[in-house]
Amino acid sequence: MKKRKNYYSYLCSSLIATCFLWAPSVLAEEESAVTSIYEEIQEVKSLMQEDDYFNQIQASDSQEAPLKEEVSLESQVTLTSDNLLKNPNFDQTNPVKPQEKNQLWERESAKDWQIYKDEKETKGNPKIDASNHHLTMTSDQNQNFRACVHQMVSINPEKQYLLTFDIATKDKKGQAFVRIIEELGKDAKKEQRLWLSPMASGTEVKHQEKLYIPKLAVNQVKLELFYETGQGQVVFDNISLREAGDKPSGAVKPVSHSLEEKISLPLSKKYLLEMPDYHYQVSASSNKIVRVENGVLMPLSQGKTLLEVSNKEGQNIGSLPVEILAEEDHQMTSLISKWQERIQGAESYNENSAAMQALNQKWDASVTKNLASLVKSQEEKYLWKDLKDLDKSSNMTATYRHLEEMAKQVTSPASQYYDNPDLIRLIKERLAWLNLNVYNPQKDIEGKANWWDFEIGTPRAIVNTLTLLYPYMTSEEITMQTKSISHFVPKPTQFRSTLVNPFKAIGGNLVDMGRVKVIEAILSHDTRGLQESIKALETLFTFQKDGSKGEGFYEDGSYIDHTNVAYTGAYANVLIDGLSQLIPLIQASDLKLDQSKLTHINHWIEHSFLPLMVQGELMDMSRGRSISRDNASSRMAALEALRGILRLSDSLPEEMKTKVKSHVKAILAYHDKKTILESLSSYYDIKLFEDFLADDSIEASEGQSSLSLFNNMDKLAYYNADKDFAFALSMHSSKTLNFEAMNNENTRGWYTGDGMFYLYNNDLTHYSDRYWPTVNPLKMAGTTESESKREDVTDDYLKKLTNQYKATTKEKAGMSTLSSSFVGAIKADEKNGLAVKDFHNWDKTVSAKKSWAILDDQIVFLGTAINSNNQTVSTTIDQRKENSENAYRVFINGQEVSLSDKELSRDDVTSIFLLSQDGKSNIGYLFDQVSSLVFNKKEQSGRWSDINTGSKNKELIKQVFITISQRHSKTDDSYAYSLLPNISQSEFEKAREEKRVKVLRNDKQFQVLHDQKQDLWTVVKYQDGQETLYPNMMLDKAGLYLFQKEGDHFKELSHRNLTK
Repeated sequence: MKKRKNYYSYLCSSLIATCFLWAPSVLAEEESAVTSIYEEIQEVKSLMQEDDYFNQIQASDSQEAPLKEEVSLESQVTLTSDNLLKNPNFDQTNPVKPQEKNQLWERESAKDWQIYKDEKETKGNPKIDASNHHLTMTSDQNQNFRACVHQMVSINPEKQYLLTFDIATKDKKGQAFVRIIEELGKDAKKEQRLWLSPMASGTEVKHQEKLYIPKLAVNQVKLELFYETGQGQVVFDNISLREAGDKPSGAVKPVSHSLEEKISLPLSKKYLLEMPDYHYQVSASSNKIVRVENGVLMPLSQGKTLLEVSNKEGQNIGSLPVEILAEEDHQMTSLISKWQERIQGAESYNENSAAMQALNQKWDASVTKNLASLVKSQEEKYLWKDLKDLDKSSNMTATYRHLEEMAKQVTSPASQYYDNPDLIRLIKERLAWLNLNVYNPQKDIEGKANWWDFEIGTPRAIVNTLTLLYPYMTSEEITMQTKSISHFVPKPTQFRSTLVNPFKAIGGNLVDMGRVKVIEAILSHDTRGLQESIKALETLFTFQKDGSKGEGFYEDGSYIDHTNVAYTGAYANVLIDGLSQLIPLIQASDLKLDQSKLTHINHWIEHSFLPLMVQGELMDMSRGRSISRDNASSRMAALEALRGILRLSDSLPEEMKTKVKSHVKAILAYHDKKTILESLSSYYDIKLFEDFLADDSIEASEGQSSLSLFNNMDKLAYYNADKDFAFALSMHSSKTLNFEAMNNENTRGWYTGDGMFYLYNNDLTHYSDRYWPTVNPLKMAGTTESESKREDVTDDYLKKLTNQYKATTKEKAGMSTLSSSFVGAIKADEKNGLAVKDFHNWDKTVSAKKSWAILDDQIVFLGTAINSNNQTVSTTIDQRKENSENAYRVFINGQEVSLSDKELSRDDVTSIFLLSQDGKSNIGYLFDQVSSLVFNKKEQSGRWSDINTGSKNKELIKQVFITISQRHSKTDDSYAYSLLPNISQSEFEKAREEKRVKVLRNDKQFQVLHDQKQDLWTVVKYQDGQETLYPNMMLDKAGLYLFQKEGDHFKELSHRNLTK
């Protein structure tokens, strides 16, 4: 192996140019081309050995700033063996015989190296070639390829090893890397560990190195040159695995201190002197340049001086040179100050604000508690006993967050810990300890680790802590911390870059990435890094194409995340919250976003968020698995979204700003001021909301009826201003998932996307007060389902299914899309619309054609062609949680009945009326035909930990629900009923008599309604083919139609073609 130096600039340009020549055609019989490539590679290799050549290249390139030479691992370890690999440079090859071509080797095979090809993932005729002293792996054009070239290597498990290799990639989709496999035992007792090198992808040239430290007691490992699933070309060369001494004992590495040789410090910073027990004395002649106070060096003016240093025994150690430099780049330090204000807000603190006092007291108490429980010895493998398992990555993030909280208080004038040099020193030392032992470039995301903690959770806590302590952090200390972040998060556009299955950063995760990479760049004064990070964020401001299945915002207001899940109320919340913190920084830099981007933000607010907010809540149907979190109710989710919206409002054009603030004020009216302010976690935000709430010039907007169709995420939201109720409909289709369970959350969300409806009336606590742990998850309102029991979708259950079903695990667990795309909605205006769902359940044992018509103050539910495979199936007319302070009286066919936990069966039902105690939350149900229904009213119990096994809330909750169901025992069964919210008892009696809405068809071909009051016709046509439904109403395509009758003619108000 040739010793490398950092000839990166020339190496990249030369080898990438060479890589472009390594096209598939080279692997054919083109001897001259192969010879040419070989000569170019040899030329590059020889140039790399000439020390002066790199300097000449750099000197001639006036456009590039000098590059800092990275300190290689090789220079930091003592190598105690030669290369353990056989044929590491591919010098020993054999011509490939015709009969060997099917083994992937193309021109020449490499001695001592074997090939593995993943037959399932590999398509076409990929090639592997070892001619010209390097290994080339090439896919067959744009077809997937997954393979590796490997050999067994003998090792001593008590030693550590330095792996180094060169790699060049061209248009590589997917990762390329070296993998080492350790295996111990057999069959069920087999242990396996997969160790990964740094990754390469795209088009790049790299010299990779990493320490390999065995974990299992094995004497032999398999080393693989791995081409992970994807396309493109990869070249490996100079592979080396050499012993590098004994492997670490596992003992913790303490933070050591030594006297400084010299101190260079910008005028704008402070310096925590290295030896707290030493005495640093400023000479009288230099007291205008610096002063020392409580172990902190304070610059006063530019210049040079000396500090006289004596040890704790009073002995003079010597003189310490000090140079105070000019202040740092003003723009970068200004941006750092702005970020500090956003995450803490010390400048916004008002001692007369009760909310700010409470937050300060809360933080001080937390710091006091954590200081008391902090492990004092550096010999322990953790900092806090309750977070002792730092291999569990959530504990790592929590540990860093404790330090971040301390940094907030030590830099807040309101805190009892303000400017405490001992606490500043403690935070810095613990940061250094964590960097040595827990989070650094030599660590891997493995075992119990979650990528989120390594790439979002922990990095965010680090950059925030560095921001808060920036005046006390040297550039070397910042670099030491950010280098670890750069290792795990090298690109602002991609997550899991150190693992085999990276994915593009989008949506809320992309903004979280921005809160890491933008701040990292600012702290490092890295203009290019800042530019790249902001450019990555700009991808947010492009709408996804309708029907594209893309993740992000759509023009219709939909927001999709996690591939195909409606997530406005969760990941879009994260997006707007994070972006609202970053936008002021970006706009204060030289890299401002243009006006069109800000217009996009206004579109999100107006079309994605506000339609989902009703009576102070953010609708649960958009919150995914967040509904299972006990500390994240729909009301708190609304406050989280409003926090980001209000922050962003001042960045909007004036007319947009005024409108947005009026909407925010109207929604906040459903929350008390104390709750609003308690939901905030910075003095900056508290001041923002206190000023906003006190500003009488901003009037709350008056509610207007609106019907929002989120067809790209298969949801619908309707608000009727006259009756002051909201109706939400949660569907799924061939492009969206029925529900998501993950990380042991939302384990019983089975039917929440199967046509469940939400009714928001004057019971403001219905969904926000512990609804989800107590509702019967088998009977969600509006759904047609089997009553059979289901398995909780926990991580353990998913692992069990993975072992059995591999790629179809999610489907077997019940997380599925529809095979039909016949799902969608249309509207005639803001009070009238139509939705449909050609439904089958998760295991395709239940099917139904379901539609919903919004007709002003009534919602009509139609179902037909209901069939099942010999199981008990029912449509849940409603499952309503009763408010104990406003209980319902129940009337069937106008007669009051008493319900209990025993089922009441009635076969004569034409109407149901729920009369609330105050008469303001009434609900009426009208049935088109006499129906057989089942009723009960019973106490249901559950725990948050039942639906979120990670929840620490084990309290048993009991609540009363009224459940109304229609069972379906016959083939091609049907239902038809109307929902009339917030209607008085006398109005309901009148509606019973009028029967305003007529059901004209409810069969496999058509579902047709006629609203006689509005003379409005709704039509669902399930099959293509020309048909005359009524005189002058001729339809051709399958889909949804809304008509208004004018004289003898039907005026089409809206239609949408749908296909199976």
